[in-house]
Amino acid sequence: MKIRKLFIIFMLSFPFQVVMAGTPNLSFFNEQDGKALKKLFADPTLIPTLQRIKSEVRMGILDFSPERVEVVKQLNAAGIPVVAWLLLPKEKGYWFHGRNAKNAFARYAEIKNWADKSGLKFSGIGIDLELDFNDIDLAKNHKIELLGKIIKRMYDNEGFAKSKKDYESLVNLIRKDGYKVESYYVPLIKEETKNGRSSIQQVSGFLDLTTDKDIPMLYTSFMGNAYGMIERMAVEEKLRFVALGSTGGGIDPTLKSMTWDDLAYDLRHVAGTAQEIHIFSLEGAVEKGFLPKLIDFDYSVPIKKAPEQLKEVDSLKSAVSMISKLMSYPTLLIIGTFLIVSGFIYLIYRILKFLLSFSKS
Repeated sequence: MKIRKLFIIFMLSFPFQVVMAGTPNLSFFNEQDGKALKKLFADPTLIPTLQRIKSEVRMGILDFSPERVEVVKQLNAAGIPVVAWLLLPKEKGYWFHGRNAKNAFARYAEIKNWADKSGLKFSGIGIDLELDFNDIDLAKNHKIELLGKIIKRMYDNEGFAKSKKDYESLVNLIRKDGYKVESYYVPLIKEETKNGRSSIQQVSGFLDLTTDKDIPMLYTSFMGNAYGMIERMAVEEKLRFVALGSTGGGIDPTLKSMTWDDLAYDLRHVAGTAQEIHIFSLEGAVEKGFLPKLIDFDYSVPIKKAPEQLKEVDSLKSAVSMISKLMSYPTLLIIGTFLIVSGFIYLIYRILKFLLSFSKS
């Protein structure tokens, strides 16, 4: 009799279990200074809404202000997990990358000391592996100087190997301090690693680092190919953790941001495989009124497939693979580029000479 009752209870609860299994946990990135952060959380409905969504916050630690301490304590008291997302001052590169491991160690020590003294509880530490912010400035204003640095980096195999080991040591240190470690990375970097190469990482500073939770940044708002990128980079890979966006905000507010329909599409696309979905950003989602819509969000609505986008993503992956392979042989690449440019210049010279002689005849 008891067995029959247990069976009936199980069968009645089975649909609920299926729904729960397909409902990923949500998290929001936040990237604001202390004053803006306090203003955001001045809304008395924000924390209750985050509680109803059962979401977490990945907070970019831009400063150690009293306002930030106050907000983190509010989140701690509300039972909302907060991950400390490590960031550097802009002049030191802002993000972590393959050439600033020393600064990364120092920044982690600063944040841990601040958290301990302030009585803050972080559920984990996030390492954001992107470009050197100074390289972005060089790309805009001093392209020749950046080119010189790129050539130099192509030959610095030892420096890159040491930097990766240093970051692995940082991950181990953070773990010893009792924190879970997670990384935020550009998904195409994993493609390079799969091919057994690292030349793009060596030149750019992007780093493929293994942590407790590796989260690819699939921001289709400005990457495009929403279906193709997520299908190839997340769904087919059966990734458990995915970052979506951008809803707005961040260091460059001029970048294109998502509509609600865009976000809903991406959420439903990854929900079948992802256990956690991390949305960039909290401030953007609040400004656009997205949070209340997530309380009873229906993940089961079918999405419109766009298989033609898969070819575009495959082409992009092939291009990355080709560039990575070429950059693995820097001397041949430089000589080949010189010969092509020289040949092009010579061709232009011959054409101009012919036209000049023709006009004189």
